[in-house]
Amino acid sequence: MAQPQPSYTKVTHTTSYAGIDPTNPALSSAGKVVVITGATGGIGRATAQSFAVSGPKALILLGRREDALSETADLVRAKNSSLTVESHAVDLLDSAKLRKIFSDVAASHGAVDTVIHAAGVLAPVVPLVEADPATFLDGYKTTVVGTLTLAQALVLGNGEKKDAILVNLTTAGIFFPPFPGMGAYVSSKMAAVKLLQAFGAENPTVRIHHVHPGFLDTNMSAQLSKTTKLPFNFDDISLPSDFLVWISSPEAKFLNGKVVFAAWDVEELKSREKEIVGTNPFSGELWVSYSGFPRYVGGHALGGR
Repeated sequence: MAQPQPSYTKVTHTTSYAGIDPTNPALSSAGKVVVITGATGGIGRATAQSFAVSGPKALILLGRREDALSETADLVRAKNSSLTVESHAVDLLDSAKLRKIFSDVAASHGAVDTVIHAAGVLAPVVPLVEADPATFLDGYKTTVVGTLTLAQALVLGNGEKKDAILVNLTTAGIFFPPFPGMGAYVSSKMAAVKLLQAFGAENPTVRIHHVHPGFLDTNMSAQLSKTTKLPFNFDDISLPSDFLVWISSPEAKFLNGKVVFAAWDVEELKSREKEIVGTNPFSGELWVSYSGFPRYVGGHALGGR
């Protein structure tokens, strides 16, 4: 039987539910310009469809393959035929092109309000002693440098004083004890989280969230399953795609700077807002932790109720 995910909430989910339903007026993105990276498939494509339902002013799709972006755009328009949709083929490491896209979007639509950073790459799953340094560095370029260029493009395109939201998809592996073969991937994800922590401190107008999307049947998990026995059952992709609409809403503002799991129940999180907000902002704690709940300590697995 598959292991349960560790959780800081009593209630967890494996598929979408009423609290994160993007048709909920409280989660409306009306008037907002939303950018999604990695929109060529997987979580990025599913999230684009969830945001389409929430009714933004414009949805901007970024990815490296024009044909796949076109397919996503068609799916988005099927959800919301009146939505303005743009797609741009770009590699996040091409900082000049990325900055131009953001500045053009801001000029056309006023500003970028929300960025969902779903682009990612799975480094070869091998013991670190066998890792090819060049391939290892490629993973860091995409995950860490690509995250930096994206955050820069958002602030520079909008102007430094414009409020915006940046949601970074990360992995639960940054909390778990070391998992053989995953060192390159997990360490790059943790580096991206720490980078955005510093970026957020320097740019307080940008609200930053980190979300573990769950365990999904995607191309990335298919690659991973070739070498690794996955310990969890797959969640439905509607869970993270709708959760990302919720985390971008005013309801989730109190989670600014935290790492959360898409599986955690949002009503329970909201009920504990005072405890979460009360966490010492200078303690270095990025993940949700609050009094009475076990915290992650380096080298030990997450506890939970």
